[in-house]
Amino acid sequence: MTCIVGFVDKANDCVWMGADSLGSNGWTKAVNLAPKVFRNDVFKNVIMGSTTTFRHIDLLKYADNLFPEVDFYKGTKLDHKYMVKTFIPNVITLFQNNIWGASQEKGANFLLGANNQLFEIQNDYSVLVPELGFCCVGCGKDAAMGSLITTTKLYGDDMTPQDHFLYALRAATQYCCGVEGPYVLMNTKEDKVFTFKK
Repeated sequence: MTCIVGFVDKANDCVWMGADSLGSNGWTKAVNLAPKVFRNDVFKNVIMGSTTTFRHIDLLKYADNLFPEVDFYKGTKLDHKYMVKTFIPNVITLFQNNIWGASQEKGANFLLGANNQLFEIQNDYSVLVPELGFCCVGCGKDAAMGSLITTTKLYGDDMTPQDHFLYALRAATQYCCGVEGPYVLMNTKEDKVFTFKK
């Protein structure tokens, strides 16, 4: 289930993130109105997109203690070290306290964009920083990554971030049974949420 796409927009100094809207257990499916990409309830310039379960999405969206020492407006640096040493222990605690049967060894696979930085958090809580400036998670990852590699190499800045996303998410929808629109897209700079039909 799911395709989440994150993209560093160097020209506008922000991160874009988009996702499909499908919920599925492998046998049945339904479009969910609650977006898989969202702003953190405390820090509006932090966006996340999560796979695994909608419970993870709910917890990550409304948690008020994931960044207890960070004030982005005063220049606190959110870097790989901060993510590993402060953010991840807080996510582990959040999941262990609020998900039945959760363990320290297994979490959710999700993307996080803060200002102009993009991170992938893996199921074992590893923190990755994509060299390409974009990455994807979910069952549609391979199709979306192939699309992004192609569009960024062939068209680069001639395409808008929205166009890169739409090509990637539509490729994942075409190829993967667990991905379906509408697609939701946002960035770390603006409050606006963009919604696109299939």
